[in-house]
Amino acid sequence: MNFGDLEPEQRDALIFAGLDFIGSKEPITIVDPEITAETRRESYDAAKQDAAARRRVILEILSGSGGMTAREIAAELHQRGITPSDERNYSAPRLTELKAAGQIEVTGKKICDRTGRSVAVWAVKEVST
Repeated sequence: MNFGDLEPEQRDALIFAGLDFIGSKEPITIVDPEITAETRRESYDAAKQDAAARRRVILEILSGSGGMTAREIAAELHQRGITPSDERNYSAPRLTELKAAGQIEVTGKKICDRTGRSVAVWAVKEVST
C-alpha cells in the first residue's frame, strides 16, 4: 500500500505521528484510539501504585531520621534500588502529597550540598495527644 492510497484522515494521522510510508511495501495499520486510551489508563494505574509505594518508603526513611531534604531522600531511594537515579524529583512530588495528607511537615531548612541553596528539611509529623 502506498502513502497516496490512504484516505486523507489516515494520511493526516501518519503525518501527525511523524511517520513516512511513501513507497513502503509494509501494510499500514491505523491504531485504534481505544488501544491508546487503554495503554494510557494502564500506565496511570501503574504510576499510581508506584507513587503509593514510594510514599510508604519515604515515610519509613523519614521515621528513621531527624529530618531530611528532598535530595537526601531521593539519594536514599536510589541507594535502596527503588529509583534509577538520585534526582530529587523522585521524592519531591511524594513529599508534597504526604504534606497534603498531614503525614509530614517542614521542620526547618539547611543549605543543599549540591546547589548551595537553602532547602526545606522534612520530618514525619508528630501526632498531638
